[in-house]
Amino acid sequence: MEYWDLVENPTGETYRQLIKVLCDYSDTFYFVTRKELRYAQEILDEFEPHTVKTYKTKKWANTETKGPAATVYVMEANQDTCELLLQPANKLYDWVAPNLPEDLTFIKNNFAWFTCTTHEQFGGFSIRSNYYRRLLDQVSNLKVVKVE
Repeated sequence: MEYWDLVENPTGETYRQLIKVLCDYSDTFYFVTRKELRYAQEILDEFEPHTVKTYKTKKWANTETKGPAATVYVMEANQDTCELLLQPANKLYDWVAPNLPEDLTFIKNNFAWFTCTTHEQFGGFSIRSNYYRRLLDQVSNLKVVKVE
């Protein structure tokens, strides 16, 4: 297994390419909302038809909260949801309260291969094969560093 961390916030065309690769090579993705924060309800409403499930938890990728449980929204990764991820944001770390849900995480075969903790401006890849490693090369100007 290899771990690759983002060095800087993907913006503009790099963000668009990243989201496209993540959607194209994932089965599902999720984001979270927290009870103590506000979010744009119209954004959640746009994703509603694509929601696979929602659940409450105090622990998700890279995060464990001592406060109230967060709501995780699991979505289908497809062309429609990819477009929904691109519309309200121009940078990865735009996915943060008060406007957008947080902590985008992309999953393939029940394995979270991309995780993000947006309020801490942290994102990274867990790579299990050369196939997925080569996908990172499809995103121009993506700044990543291999974690040793």
